Order: sequence, then C-alpha cells, then structure tokens
Amino acid sequence: MFVPENAADALQYIDTHQTGVHLIANGTDLINRIQRKQITPKVLVDLTGLHELEYVRKENGTIRIGALTTISELIASPIINGRYDVFREVAAKFGGPSIINMATVGGNICSASSSEDLIPVLLVLDAEVLVRSVHGERTIPLQSFVDGKRSTGLKSNEMMVETRFPELDDRSTCGFEKIGMRNSLIIAFVNCAIYLKLEPKSSRADEVRVAFNRVSGKIPQRATETEKKLKGQELNERSIVAGGSVLREELKLTSDFRVSEEYRLEVACAVFKRVLLECAERLSGEKVIV
Repeated sequence: MFVPENAADALQYIDTHQTGVHLIANGTDLINRIQRKQITPKVLVDLTGLHELEYVRKENGTIRIGALTTISELIASPIINGRYDVFREVAAKFGGPSIINMATVGGNICSASSSEDLIPVLLVLDAEVLVRSVHGERTIPLQSFVDGKRSTGLKSNEMMVETRFPELDDRSTCGFEKIGMRNSLIIAFVNCAIYLKLEPKSSRADEVRVAFNRVSGKIPQRATETEKKLKGQELNERSIVAGGSVLREELKLTSDFRVSEEYRLEVACAVFKRVLLECAERLSGEKVIV
C-alpha cells in the first residue's frame, strides 16, 4: 500500500511504478473484485486523503465534479438542486447509507460496467473526463473514455481527476429510472437516462440524448439511432411510439443469470417511454398522453 500526500505525489508514484498498481479510494467496487480474485494488484495507491479532488463547482457554464467526491457529497451540494435532481434520483437507488457515503464519482466511472448508475446520466449530460499525469492533462469525452467492460481510456500513468458537463438551461432537463429485483441496493436489470431540450415555446425536441446501462454490449452507451429519430419531432403519441420502435431494433441485449434478454428488452422500452414522458411534461407543463 502506498499512501500519497497529495495528487502530485500519487501521480509521481504511478508514473514510476506502472505495472500492477491499482488506485483505490474507498473500495466499494475494487475490494469485492479483489476478494473474488478478478484482479490481483501488486500495490494499492490509497487516494482517500486527496481532499483536493472532493468538490462540486459551477464555473463559466460548466458543472465540475472532483473524482473523489462521494455520492452523498454530490447530492448534498447546493449546486445539485432543481435542474440536477437527477443525481438524487440515482442516489435513491444507488445503495444504502454506507455505500453512498463511500462510493465516489470517479470510482463509479472508472469501474466501467453496466452496474454503474452514474455513467448513463453523465453520458446524456455530454460529460467529459479530465485525466492527469506528471506529463500533463487530457480531456476525454465520457462516451469514448469508457471503451469496454472494465476498460477505460486511462493510461497506466494517469489518474482521473474530474468529470464535467455543460449547465442545463430552462429549456432542458434530465431524467433517470432504474429497474431491478428490489427498490434499493440493486444492480440494475435496466437503467435509463434521458436528456431533453425543447425548442423555444414549443414541445418540439431540439435535442434528445438517450443512454442505457446496456445498448449493444455490457457497458453503458447512448442509443444514437433512437436519438436521431426523436430529434426535431413534436413529442406526441406518434413520435414517442416511433422512437420506441427504433429503440427496440437498436437494443442488442443478452440474457444473464439475473434476467432474460426478452424481459430486459421489454423493460428497457417501457422505461424509455416513461422517462421521456416525464422529461417532456416537466419542461412543457402539459400532460402527454401515449
């Protein structure tokens, strides 16, 4: 175990010792993987003391969240209110108090699997990831940062330090829903996040982004064909049903020990419609009947 004094100290260490080194914050995911012998790190770099990476800030039209911000710290921030209640929707089904008090935003992103609830929300918010090494910084779109199950764009000498996304305005909103075997402490069969922006004084979709914990693989992804179908459409029964039909073709889901492919597909299509309707009604103030 190596315990750095600050972020610069951690970066210097991983730049010098790159093989077999794993970064750990509070370990809500990593410790379980070690216990199951899925990974066997030679050295753990303990990041829990790097308080400079715990923050939620609003700067120049951008929301910035430090990688070591816990879920409870995120939803307690006065910045995360009103337009950003989607994060409280995530936290409500993320886990019990012990989990949300320990799990970090960066850890959730870097775990890079379909069980990570924050990733679909951040995908539809068009988030980027800031990574740093002793040689400098890089900013990577989240949708390319998570490039495979348990795989990210991090190099062996880099550390994620922040995620950021543009502020929502009064014509945009974001919704989330998660379905599993219980109402809390669950790994999702399906989770869905939707970003919706309406045209001025209209119920026509200016922009739609749709993400699930699985689309065509075992990592969260955007449903880009469905987004294209909905963009520019008046949100009514016809357009929402048409969007759902495209989604049904776009989703390439599989069965596992939790649930069948057929069930997962039906739930995904139902949740998509529900979240989209909630977003549309929130922005327009009118009930959409489908």
